[in-house]
Amino acid sequence: MHLDNHKTATSKKSISRAGKAILGTILLMGLGGTAMAQNMVIRSTGPSSSAYPAGKKMANTAKITLTNQDSVTILTKGGTRVLKGPGTFSAASGKAQATGATTRLASFISNRGSGRARTGAVRSAGVTTVEVTPTNPNLWYLDVRKGGKFCVADAERVVLWRPDYTGSATASIIEPANGGVTQVVWGQGNPLKAWPREAAPITNGASYRVLASNTPNAVAVDFVVLSTNPEDVDQTAEVLIENGCQGQLDLLVEKLEGESSSSNTDQG
Repeated sequence: MHLDNHKTATSKKSISRAGKAILGTILLMGLGGTAMAQNMVIRSTGPSSSAYPAGKKMANTAKITLTNQDSVTILTKGGTRVLKGPGTFSAASGKAQATGATTRLASFISNRGSGRARTGAVRSAGVTTVEVTPTNPNLWYLDVRKGGKFCVADAERVVLWRPDYTGSATASIIEPANGGVTQVVWGQGNPLKAWPREAAPITNGASYRVLASNTPNAVAVDFVVLSTNPEDVDQTAEVLIENGCQGQLDLLVEKLEGESSSSNTDQG
């Protein structure tokens, strides 16, 4: 009887050790596999766009079938990939342009952002100078020309950005419910202005209309205050998609594609 009990105890210990080993392997594969296997669609256009909506996640083994005029941009652990149909592609294979480690991208998605936006000029054949319209230098700067849902990582640090800052300008912030107006003023050469948070407090779901002096029409902005501040590109793209902040998502995709080269496009 004692011998049987000893065998049973030994057997239980063996099973326990084996179980822990298997569990450890599953956790290791699960954690590592999940991190590496997920590929997220961040832009999709064309006839097959409904099959690959923004936010769709796919394992590395997934196959992506596109028809003519289809284009799908995928954010992978290696960077971004642009797939263009017709053709069938593997989510895991292909060329991806690494984007996560660049200083420019880190500054772009950081809530601190850059201090100033800069205009640019391009010389053609050394004769003609063409002014280049500046682009929004930070994902969390509110472009006064664009409305829609706007995700806020820090409600205390919302910044208004204007693309044309060669002169001074103003903007009226209108509270739709009572028609109250708060005016902000940019000095000459300054593209940035802090949102007047005391006069126009930002809370989740708050809505305002913004009319800048250099834009023809007012735009409606609906604020979404995030519960947590996304830490990397993957998290940032995911929260923008989940909350419907399309303007910022478009800006992020353009930045990612700009950081990439033509070599990250897979043509069917």
